[in-house]
Amino acid sequence: MNRDYRVIVIGGGHAGVEAAWAAANLLGEASSVALVTLDPGTIGVMSCNPAIGGLAKGQLAREVDALNGIMGLAADASGIMFKVLNTSRGPAVRGPRCQNDKEAYAEAVQRLIAGRREIDVIAGAVDDLVIDSGRVVGVRVSPPQSKKPLSASSVCAAAAQAAGREHAFEVPAEPIELRSPAVVLTTGTFMRGLMHTGEDKTPGGRHGEAPAVGISKTLRDLGFELGRLKTGTPPRLDINSIDWDGLPPQHGDAEPIPFSDLTDRSRFPELEQLSCRQTHTTPFIHDLIRANLHRAPIFSGQVEGTGPRYCPSIEDKVERFDRDQHGVFLEPESHRLNSVYCNGISTSLPRDVQMRIVRAMPGCENAEILRFGYAVEYDSVMPHQILATGMTKRVEGLFLAGQINGTSGYEEAAAQGIVAGVNAVRFAERESEWVLGRDQAYIGVLMDDLVTKTPVEPYRMFTSRAEHRLLLRADNSADRLTPIAHDLGLLTGTLGRRRSGVFAARRDAVAGLDRTVEARSVEGEPLARWLKRPEFTEADFARAVGEGFAPDVRRTVFAERKYADYVVRQQNQIRRQQQMEAKPMPRLDFSAVKGLRAEAALALTRFTPATFGQAGRLEGVTPADLSLIAVHAKRRSDEKPGTHADEGSAA
Repeated sequence: MNRDYRVIVIGGGHAGVEAAWAAANLLGEASSVALVTLDPGTIGVMSCNPAIGGLAKGQLAREVDALNGIMGLAADASGIMFKVLNTSRGPAVRGPRCQNDKEAYAEAVQRLIAGRREIDVIAGAVDDLVIDSGRVVGVRVSPPQSKKPLSASSVCAAAAQAAGREHAFEVPAEPIELRSPAVVLTTGTFMRGLMHTGEDKTPGGRHGEAPAVGISKTLRDLGFELGRLKTGTPPRLDINSIDWDGLPPQHGDAEPIPFSDLTDRSRFPELEQLSCRQTHTTPFIHDLIRANLHRAPIFSGQVEGTGPRYCPSIEDKVERFDRDQHGVFLEPESHRLNSVYCNGISTSLPRDVQMRIVRAMPGCENAEILRFGYAVEYDSVMPHQILATGMTKRVEGLFLAGQINGTSGYEEAAAQGIVAGVNAVRFAERESEWVLGRDQAYIGVLMDDLVTKTPVEPYRMFTSRAEHRLLLRADNSADRLTPIAHDLGLLTGTLGRRRSGVFAARRDAVAGLDRTVEARSVEGEPLARWLKRPEFTEADFARAVGEGFAPDVRRTVFAERKYADYVVRQQNQIRRQQQMEAKPMPRLDFSAVKGLRAEAALALTRFTPATFGQAGRLEGVTPADLSLIAVHAKRRSDEKPGTHADEGSAA
């Protein structure tokens, strides 16, 4: 087994696979990336809701695809219901979403990873990091302790063989040490994970899987400040025990829109499309929950961690909102399984209470629960300890991505994975860091929010978090980010070359449609002027330009023309902000800056922002504080020429 790698990725969830994939795209050498996971059979598993996208999350998934990630490809290969949300509103806040066959999604991810000769998948537990002079230089891996045999699916085995490998993954027979100048840690909910169902507590980060305990202690011993967060999942029901046909259906879009620019439209969607069903809670259920709150771990004090405010448990909903009912969507999890995901009743109540709740919902009177809901609490690293690249401030070469940084959601994890994977390679190769701006991508908003705000709950992306959302639409993700992916060197291999060709064709098609708009009139008035009118719709635009233009090209040109005046205004605002945004923050003892308020000094010391732009977004820091720091830094630079180069350049 190889022992030396350019990048080591720990964890095979959505952050880990994107980090490994991005690193492989950049490195291009066989066995240059190690992906270490407890069980290779759980790579790409959808632990909670088997769905990709949604409001703002859909934009993240599209951006991951534009940077040549794999989330979009896996989503399209396994999608069983595609729907664009918020279609009644403008293009800037619409969110593509798909319900997925969770078995097919994990299989698609595993097949892609197994087919990369650059990535060695190693089954094992990372017990410790190897640190030398403040830098990570490797990890210690112990053999997996799972009692069940590890095996790759037939499609993964075939993909590995096609890539010239004898096996899809390796299993060390004894503890080993892997060496690398860059390590990406993506532990998800596994660091000291503890699952709760009523009074019952089970160590683990996911149903049936053990927690990661050693790495949590290692981080704490290194001086990292850890937090404790909580998430949860609802019960799964047997579809055959539900009055499926008696419940109102929810259908997907008649013309589904894929996530990935590489998806073959002639074969899309690949799987048979399914519908979901709608039901709801009742006053009886709410009374039942209130009567059993003392048995709910989040109310009894049994759970230490803070849960997500925007994805609350049914216990939270009943306590916080005065409603007679809450909607519940019954979503099939797979063509191969009978299980149905109960979207809307995440819970950790005892099993007997869960059964009564489920059977009191319309259409579920005879429902059988295949898996009870549970809460899981886990350790996270407070993200003020990382840079916007994902690298920790305390240990050079150590990168964090995903729920370890206090986020929630597959899409947020995948976005961080790409950022960490790219920067891990650039660090290993001694190249400059790569950071996306808030005006370039939702990914940039995400990373900036993490390093400038103290999370009090798991972070979730919303369109409202992006001040430049007119520019950051789902439809123009490729236009914004694929040229950046090209410049970074991410468009390598077969998929990268295909993406380059697809993007070039799209760019030409957009330019062609723009020429058509300039040349065409409607009822004697230029089409370009019609597009500025609020009442002129996308359907009107499609009729005006006629056949011959792909729907995705029409959507982009329509949005660009519709928002043109606002876009110019935002771009002018961005240019004014860029000078302050890029200005490096000097390294100072902020408590010694005369006149600086204590609140500002505390925030600046805690977060150590890299730029004045980041500092300006910290809670408790005002423009007056930043002016004071700039004057102080310049004065010190003038007093001692040559000794404070970093401070002088910042001023």
